[in-house]
Amino acid sequence: MVGLPEWFWVTNWKTMTGRAAARGVWANVVAQPQSMTIDPGDGRGVVRCTGPGTAYDESHRASRQRTDCSYTYSQSSARERSGAYRVRVTVLWGGTWRGSDGSGGALPPLSRSTTFRLRVAEAQALYGQGRP
Repeated sequence: MVGLPEWFWVTNWKTMTGRAAARGVWANVVAQPQSMTIDPGDGRGVVRCTGPGTAYDESHRASRQRTDCSYTYSQSSARERSGAYRVRVTVLWGGTWRGSDGSGGALPPLSRSTTFRLRVAEAQALYGQGRP
């Protein structure tokens, strides 16, 4: 809804590890998500979040919940060609590696993105004082 915060969160925000080996030589890699950037698709800028955001829990009252990763739309998506905003979420990863010979170091930053469509509606309330 226009004027209400839209919550964003990533459900699989976790450290990933991997190992490659061949003929007695190996390398271990550890990669960690560092930050998340959200382009809400309305042309007004981006949102940067330092963590995965907080999942909205429908079993709790809205007034008792908080998030550290949200965006508030000021217009509905009705004017968009598809009727929805095209949201792009990008996660920046950092990592390190270590080899069987004791070598290792930092890996260059890596980002991965996904896009999805988000419909944003607008509602208006009418308030009347009764009959004149």
